Amino acid sequence: MKLKIVLSLFILFSGFSSYGQEYMNISGLVVDASSNHPLAFSTISIKNKPIGVVANTDGFFDFTFETKYVNDTIVVSRAGYELETLLISQIEDGANLDFRLVNKAVMMEEIVIREKPLSAYEILELVRDNIKKNYPTKPFEFEAFYRDYKIENDKCIGLFEAAVSIYDRGYSGRTTNHHVLKEKVRLNQVRKSLSADFQSHVFNDMNIMSGLLGLNDMRYVSRALDRKNKKDYKYSLDGVTTIDDRLMYKVKADDGWVFTFYVDMETFAVPKIDMNFVWVDDIAENEWVRDDSVRYQQRAAKETFDFQMIDGLLYPRFHSFTSNLHAFNADTGEPLFTSVMRQEYMVTDIETRAEERPDKDDLMDDHLMLEKQEYNYDPEFWENYNILKLNQQDEKLIADLEEKISLKEQYGQAAIVETSTKNKKRKR
Repeated sequence: MKLKIVLSLFILFSGFSSYGQEYMNISGLVVDASSNHPLAFSTISIKNKPIGVVANTDGFFDFTFETKYVNDTIVVSRAGYELETLLISQIEDGANLDFRLVNKAVMMEEIVIREKPLSAYEILELVRDNIKKNYPTKPFEFEAFYRDYKIENDKCIGLFEAAVSIYDRGYSGRTTNHHVLKEKVRLNQVRKSLSADFQSHVFNDMNIMSGLLGLNDMRYVSRALDRKNKKDYKYSLDGVTTIDDRLMYKVKADDGWVFTFYVDMETFAVPKIDMNFVWVDDIAENEWVRDDSVRYQQRAAKETFDFQMIDGLLYPRFHSFTSNLHAFNADTGEPLFTSVMRQEYMVTDIETRAEERPDKDDLMDDHLMLEKQEYNYDPEFWENYNILKLNQQDEKLIADLEEKISLKEQYGQAAIVETSTKNKKRKR
C-alpha cells in the first residue's frame, strides 16, 4: 500500500524555489497511519547520502541541508514500516510535512525456511562471524550532534550539547574492552548551561560521552555479544519484522538488561539494537558502594542504537541512553538523591574513507568530564546546524535550566568563563 503524505504547507510541483539559498529546511511529524501514534526515532534522510536526522520521541523532526541536494530524494523509514520517499524538488523551503507510515506485515512466504531452524544464540554467533563483512573495517569519520541532560532530584541541572567529529579505525570483529575508547573525538563546537554542583559521581568523575560511545556492541563485540558472557544471558527468538524492507529476526538476550537485536535474515547484519532494564532486587551488579559512604542502585536504563547502510556497509546513525540511579547512605540506608542521565547523539554526515588520523592535540580527553574540556562556542554556527528536535519532556527540562536566566545567556556566559580559563592556562 502506498503511504499517504499530507503537506502542511503547499508543495510546488513546477520547480524548486530556493536555488539562491545555501540551505533548505523542512520539519514535521512522523506517525503510524492507522493509529496516529508518533513514531519515535524514525529516520529522515537523503537517499543514498550519509546525511539525515532522527525524529524525537514525539515523532517530530527538523532537517536542514544544503540546496545542492535539490535533485535528490527524501527517505523516511522506521523498523516495521514501509519506506516512503519524496522528491526534494517538489518541496517548498520551510515546509512542514506530515508523514503517515504504514505498518509492513510480514508474510510467511517471504520468510526463508531453513532445513534446520537457527536458535537465537546461533543467530548471534553468525552476527559475530559476519561483523567484518557488514561493518566498515577501514578508517572512517562521522559528524554528529551530541546532547546530554543531567537531572537530580527530578530537576534538570545540566545541559551539554556539542557538534563533534568522531574518527574510527574500523570494526575488528573481536571483543575489546569497551571501557577503553577506541574512537577519537573532536569537540568542534559546544554550548552548555552554566556549571552546577552535581551530587552524582557519574557526573563529576566521568566523561559520559566516552561511556556512551563505548556501548557500541557491534564495534566492541561486548555485553550480550561477548562469548565469555554466554552463561549470563537467556537467548530467545521474539518474532520477525522488517527494516528498510528487509526481513529481520528479533533476537532477545536477557540478563536482567534485556537486549533486542534486529538481525538481517540474509546477511546477519544488525541495523538496530534496543535495550531495556528495570530494577531487580537480587542482581548484585545493579548495586554498588562509592567511597564507602554512598550506595548506588541502578533503578532503570533504556538504550537505542540505529545504524545506516552506506555502500553495502552499516555505519552509526543514532544512539541514545538513559540511566536512572538512586543513592543512599551506605551505613544507614537513608535516601540521599536520585539521578537521571539522558544522552543521545545523531550522526549528520559520514566520510566513509578517512585519509588522515586527527591531530592528538585537537582531541577530547576521554577521561575528563565534559564540562571541564576546552571548547569553542560560536552562536552563528548553530543557526544552520542539525540538532535533535526538542520533545515535550525536553521543554520541561529546559524550563528547569532557565529558572533564572535563559539558556542563550548561559551559553554566552559559560563561553566567557571558558575563554578566561584558556587565557590563564596560556599565561602559565
